[in-house]
Amino acid sequence: VFHALYEDLRAYFAWLSEEERWAQEDPEDVSDDELDERMLTSAEWVHRAEIAKRLQNLSDAERAYRSAAFVGTCPRAWAGLLGMYAGEGCQREALLAAHELLDCFEAYKAAPPPPAPAQVREAVFRLVSMHGLQRVRDAQDSIGVPHPVINELFHHAVRCQVQGFSS
Repeated sequence: VFHALYEDLRAYFAWLSEEERWAQEDPEDVSDDELDERMLTSAEWVHRAEIAKRLQNLSDAERAYRSAAFVGTCPRAWAGLLGMYAGEGCQREALLAAHELLDCFEAYKAAPPPPAPAQVREAVFRLVSMHGLQRVRDAQDSIGVPHPVINELFHHAVRCQVQGFSS
């Protein structure tokens, strides 16, 4: 356990010192080749996010997950953000992450879509139990276009009487 914690801390502080060093450099002095070397893949960003999350630094974890999602289509990044936001009870952010996660897969763009993945189902039911079904539906409506998979989860919450479905 101590060795794993040591490795996480070592990687985390190497990441922070690397970012600090880059922040102090003049952007005009950096060549295009150096910029290409500094570009991280989405897998590297997700790895950094998971390290930060294990070390309970959620702001760095969120930043790294967002960077992974920005680099390219990354379901792991959206699933990580979804879990973090649902755990904190952030309705709008969690529902947006759920939309993005579902949009990463072609199968959920077909009609009728398959059942929701476990991460989305768990997050939506957690939000319903924390805030009540109507508030989560209102948050879904404020996002814009409703996702049919998430709407089906709302109906499922009522059918299965998930805690919070009546409020």
